Amino acid sequence: MAEITTKTQMEKIRGFEKGFMAIHLINLGDKLGIWEALNKNKAGLTTAELASQLHLHEPYLKFWCQTAYHMEILDSDGDGRFRLQPFLEEILGDKSHVRNYLANISADVDLIGKGMMDQGVGCFQTGDSLKSFADFESSRMAYATTKNIYLAFLFMILPKHEWLNNLLKEGVRVLDVGCGDGSLVIQLAQAFPQSRFVGINPDGYGIEMARAAINELGLGDRVSVEQVGGETLTYKDEFDLVSMVVTLHEIFPPFRKAAMEKVYQALKPGGTLLILDFPYPSKLEDFRNPMYDYAILDQFYEMCIGTIHLNVEEQNDLIRQVGFNSLNRVSIGKGMFDFVTAKK
Repeated sequence: MAEITTKTQMEKIRGFEKGFMAIHLINLGDKLGIWEALNKNKAGLTTAELASQLHLHEPYLKFWCQTAYHMEILDSDGDGRFRLQPFLEEILGDKSHVRNYLANISADVDLIGKGMMDQGVGCFQTGDSLKSFADFESSRMAYATTKNIYLAFLFMILPKHEWLNNLLKEGVRVLDVGCGDGSLVIQLAQAFPQSRFVGINPDGYGIEMARAAINELGLGDRVSVEQVGGETLTYKDEFDLVSMVVTLHEIFPPFRKAAMEKVYQALKPGGTLLILDFPYPSKLEDFRNPMYDYAILDQFYEMCIGTIHLNVEEQNDLIRQVGFNSLNRVSIGKGMFDFVTAKK
């Protein structure tokens, strides 16, 4: 371990500050349409050309571009044209790309950051939860940050789990608990026309978005969604598979065990539970292990809305307590997620 000095500690804090500023610069670039404009013009644009296209004040835009160049987000050709650095086209420029990260940046700044600043201090003093996330825009932003997580099923899980792929091809009934805006059930319904899907979510805004997408795609005969919390499910022995994608940690602790009991009840005998979630460390020394980055930051972001992550041991105990057996856990995405299966 390198020696810790006043200088190294100051450099660390200055690095955090620069990262903070970079995140705001990226978010501002998204709001102004700069990333999209640069993505469409691979050879680059001058600040005058950018300002003309986007109807922006060029002196401010020039400072923005120079700062982005300083942060090594933009490059320049030496003739005044700025362009995205290699591979940032997919991360910042193309919003349809699986690696695009702009939705996460927007949520960090506009949703999480704003909530922390406006109400976070009071929550720490009282133990109350934030109240500012119960609106359509907050829901839309939150679901946008998880859209790529659902693709893990198609590109990281199904190719490596032939038994699951075959079940879906043959035709099964699937319940998705915490379906968000319907992304997973829609993706799976498009990929597996023999199967039928039900999604549940207590958030009415998410259900509204899901229903609109299902109707637009003409999937209403095989996909439905309901505004229901997991703890109030009434299904009994009806589904071959129940999925919970980054959902288990989102269920508030007072309702978590009841929700898992209802999930168990909803599965047919021999049915399978599928959980995709972040692994959360149980030992302090693991809080500096990069494998846990997403879970640790997610817990910090969401602590003031009542979210409490379970570590691996706590997850396993809960799953077994409600009656599941044959529990299996594998790490995917270089440790970013745990994929858990269990049988009824």
